[in-house]
Amino acid sequence: MQLDLFEDNRPVILLNIADEYLRACDVGKALAVCEQVRDEYPGNRQAAELCELIRAWHGIIAGIEPSSCKPQQLREMLINLESVTHAALRSAIINTLTGVLQTFPESDHIFLPPRFHRGHLLLELGRCADAATSFRTALASPTLERGRFLAWSADAMTLSGKADDALQVYLQALLEDPATIDIPFVKHQTVQKLYQHCSLYAEGIEDDGEVAWLPVWGWLQGVFPLPLHHPPVLVELESRIGSKAFPTPRLWFELLTVAEHLRTVQRDDRQMAAVRRLMKRCNEEMFECYLLKIRGTRP
Repeated sequence: MQLDLFEDNRPVILLNIADEYLRACDVGKALAVCEQVRDEYPGNRQAAELCELIRAWHGIIAGIEPSSCKPQQLREMLINLESVTHAALRSAIINTLTGVLQTFPESDHIFLPPRFHRGHLLLELGRCADAATSFRTALASPTLERGRFLAWSADAMTLSGKADDALQVYLQALLEDPATIDIPFVKHQTVQKLYQHCSLYAEGIEDDGEVAWLPVWGWLQGVFPLPLHHPPVLVELESRIGSKAFPTPRLWFELLTVAEHLRTVQRDDRQMAAVRRLMKRCNEEMFECYLLKIRGTRP
């Protein structure tokens, strides 16, 4: 008996059509196609389960009133969406949530911990460039944490294929506001490996934390550059030693910049010795790593 390949594949073809409707955000038509498969093929468990799932979410998103909806409600929907593994349905729902969120005034300034932000919704949709713009726009808000959003914008750049350019943005985040960076979720593999390496091998930094020391450790490992052509003023750095407003890791990065400027750009052995004494005074273990680096043995 000759097989009817079209008939055998018809449920699959129809379910693929339903997925196309979902990707086009037409949930109603997707549900109608799934119901057709369910009715024509009662034994098709996939169609029956997908019908129930689409119907449930169709009712949820159809009930959203942008004029009265609150960001907290959208976040709850997103949390409930974590159990949905059907890619096309997830895409349709995320698109809907993104559209509703975008109707709010200054939508890029809306953030609910740990990661509810328009930029993250755009990332899930694969719109990395738009996500980076959304995260950068959020930086204009005085209430949002700069380190967090700078790093997220660098994540979006990384995912869009601009990993090299993203390193400079990660460095900016680490220098300005390391405590708020979402470090376990950083998308750049080099930065993740740098953090893990620092945690394992860097000594004498327990009081300040590995994340804050990553700019220094990153330079030692050849990842981050130093702004050698615009070094800070040494006298100002000396006055900041011990200041809570200028933590040791940031101060050490600035001292490192001065030291390398004096060693490689404008040779001044006397001042260089003074800077190195301050570096050793602030963190002797890291200073030993620095000496290994300039002698050609990376720590």
